[in-house]
Amino acid sequence: MLTLDHERILLIGDRDRQMHSALTQVLPGAHVTAVPSYFDGIVELNGGGYTTVLAAAEPIERRPEAAVRALRDLAGEGRVLLFGHPTLEPLSRKMLDFGCDDYIVTPISPTEIQQMFGSPPLRLTPAVPEQATTGANEANIAVAPGTGRLALLGGLPLAEIMLDAMLQHPNDAVGAVVRQINARIGPNLVLIRATPQQPLPDVPDGMQILSHALRFDAGSGGSAGALHLMLPQDEDEAASRHALAQISHLLGRMLALQDRHRKLQTLAITDDLTGVFNGRYFRHFLTGIINTAREKRFPVTLLLFDIDNFKSYNDRYGHGVGDEILKQTAALMRRCTRPHDLVARISGDEFAVVFWEKEGPRQPRDPNAPTTGTSRVPQSVRTVCDRFRRMISSPDFQLLGTTGQGSLTISGGLAVFPYDAQTAEGLIQAADRTLMFDAKKSGKNSIFLVGSDRPPEL
Repeated sequence: MLTLDHERILLIGDRDRQMHSALTQVLPGAHVTAVPSYFDGIVELNGGGYTTVLAAAEPIERRPEAAVRALRDLAGEGRVLLFGHPTLEPLSRKMLDFGCDDYIVTPISPTEIQQMFGSPPLRLTPAVPEQATTGANEANIAVAPGTGRLALLGGLPLAEIMLDAMLQHPNDAVGAVVRQINARIGPNLVLIRATPQQPLPDVPDGMQILSHALRFDAGSGGSAGALHLMLPQDEDEAASRHALAQISHLLGRMLALQDRHRKLQTLAITDDLTGVFNGRYFRHFLTGIINTAREKRFPVTLLLFDIDNFKSYNDRYGHGVGDEILKQTAALMRRCTRPHDLVARISGDEFAVVFWEKEGPRQPRDPNAPTTGTSRVPQSVRTVCDRFRRMISSPDFQLLGTTGQGSLTISGGLAVFPYDAQTAEGLIQAADRTLMFDAKKSGKNSIFLVGSDRPPEL
């Protein structure tokens, strides 16, 4: 049994008080305030402090969007949930697009209430009769008895399925779970994951479709679409809804984990200050794209550049302005490059840009043909470098104030795979040598190509 002393629930429109009775029985520590109408609920919400708003769907059939939006605005960080008879499910599902976080189909079981407000275990097991529940393992999720087909849902080893999906398909664990479940329960039972606003699939004759909202977890209420269960019409609808609700809840937890994993991945490969990729990911990406380029025979061009006399800007204008220079330099290069090119800050004021031809070589090239001068640098790369160098030194770059306009310049070194090096490390060293010994020594404010005694004509 859950206590949840922190939970403050506003219950709206519970005319027969069945929902109130169920909540207080399953959540004895929760604070439940019941009001008879939406008007009373809106008045009560003005006082704030509710973690969950649980409202009947039937009273708002005529103007549901306005009612849900009002509840959403007043609930703040709290969840907004609708409840009602199965005939009101299409209306409730539609309200997910207007601020409703989830909905409940009544009558609701104690287990479904626990699922809404707490964390269920990872395995579905058949339910035991009510009179025999004393001393039963409360960690089990009950599924009402059904036919042999529905029993397939009750016996699913969800823990094993979910763990396998997270290990084998970390970027689409939920999709993998749905596929594995379908492989075990099909063909008469089919789970379908739908994105937000995706319409219901067509239902063949003799079949029915049940739906339950997917949300990221029990606390956030973030909508992630819906989970549908298609099954024969002769199956027990109540038991099927119960099983679907439990699976939906668990998949919502997985979505939350998947989302956090994705965000952590992004943080791990992103430079905190500028928002472009960091040096670690730059080296990883360069190694991978060179391997691909070697196989598919297209060039990869690496530009290493830094800001001329950057230390003097820090000393003169302060580190705050220095940081802004780095941010705007990174943002400017991202605007100049193509979406598939990679921009990274690899240290201090040093940046790297990896240019590659996403479509592959535009025409076959004779491998024995001479590749001297700038001919080995794709025209698109030369255009980007020229545009970037002009824009960063233009009067529009105003971080340095009126006295510093137009005084920001960069120096860079270009190296091209496979002509200047055969590996990622070799390409980095070649571009770095050209930056330090050619561009810098020539008086800065230039971009040199490996092997050139002067800047290429960009």
